[in-house]
Amino acid sequence: MTVTSTRLSAVDAFFVAYQETSGVLMQLGVEIELKGSITRNDVERMLKHLVRRWPPLGQLLHKDLFGLSWTGECRTRAMLNTVEGLSEWRNRPIDPFVEPPFQLLWLAEGDRSVFAFRAHHSVVDGEGFFAVCAEALRTLVSLESADFIQPQNTPREVSLSRAFKNLQQLRHSPPSARIAVRSSSLGDTSMVERSLSGLTPGWLCAAAWMRAIHAWNESHHRASTSVISLEVPVSLRRRRDGGICIGNWISPLTLYGDASQPLEVLANDLKQQIATAMRQRLHLAMPLLSSPAKSLPWPIFRKLVTNPELTGTATSHFTWFDQSRTLHDDLFRASGGALQMVDQQIYTPVCLHMGAAMSVLAWPERSQIFITYRLNALSTGDANVLADLAVQELGQEHVSHRQVAV
Repeated sequence: MTVTSTRLSAVDAFFVAYQETSGVLMQLGVEIELKGSITRNDVERMLKHLVRRWPPLGQLLHKDLFGLSWTGECRTRAMLNTVEGLSEWRNRPIDPFVEPPFQLLWLAEGDRSVFAFRAHHSVVDGEGFFAVCAEALRTLVSLESADFIQPQNTPREVSLSRAFKNLQQLRHSPPSARIAVRSSSLGDTSMVERSLSGLTPGWLCAAAWMRAIHAWNESHHRASTSVISLEVPVSLRRRRDGGICIGNWISPLTLYGDASQPLEVLANDLKQQIATAMRQRLHLAMPLLSSPAKSLPWPIFRKLVTNPELTGTATSHFTWFDQSRTLHDDLFRASGGALQMVDQQIYTPVCLHMGAAMSVLAWPERSQIFITYRLNALSTGDANVLADLAVQELGQEHVSHRQVAV
């Protein structure tokens, strides 16, 4: 394979700097349970396919004179692990300077397999990560590959003066509550899950998370304010591109809401906030302002971007992953029933001051809610209470649920 070199954007490099300086793991994870016969050759062929299409997934990070880049031979063998346990796998940091940023833990027993994909946030954002994982599974049954197109430039549909004005607005945002936690120190993470019958709109889920946090804080006498803020990622990929690309093509927007309001009122307010922000191109401000920083020497860049004003002060993260196609059916049909996708779960990074984050995996016929939390911030029982509060807000008290063994 021809050795390629890919320059990291300032946003990509931020995740490297943040993990190095804070110790918080900037890793995304998908764990998929499969039923059917899978060989090591199948798995190795799958990984080779991925790095042929996107070499950075298997390369190491290199410090250039100015900035960072993915370079060198793809280390496919180092991407595969078959011996660790799931909890250790989730919580062991990926050092992209010494190991590939995209990795797979394959656990097989009889005709059952667990594929635990994980990736450092510097090589791919959530939207791209789940698309790459879906592509990996399709390779097992030789399905036609999805179309992945790399955007050419950071969008520049906003003026520099408007971008600076937007940054000033962020600095003077209203104070919002913190989740009542036991500790704000580093620690391992885990997750709890709830499955919702039917597809629940994203804004209702976000509003339910806000109201759950407020109710939790009130029950712990920590409700100094009912204002809750959520940092949500906005995709910079254009639908007309017809595909997905690796790297980070997202920009964060922070939404605020009074969680004492009724669910529907709060959800509509959040929807209006995001519509206004998108119309004013506010989501383009951070990529535009940060772009020149990718050429800074690494020690200077790392010091600048870990400023608290840039690392976010929201109450929590909320991420909506829209899965328009049912991958389960695709795999089953293409394999003639020989391979079944039985279950899946996901986890996301948890910033130090937040303690917990919510993500929703939206399939065409149902939704899965996942709360990733730090074990020293919240107990498993605490996380389950928060999850129950959220689904109760949605009027689905009797949905199925599962907690992940730690």
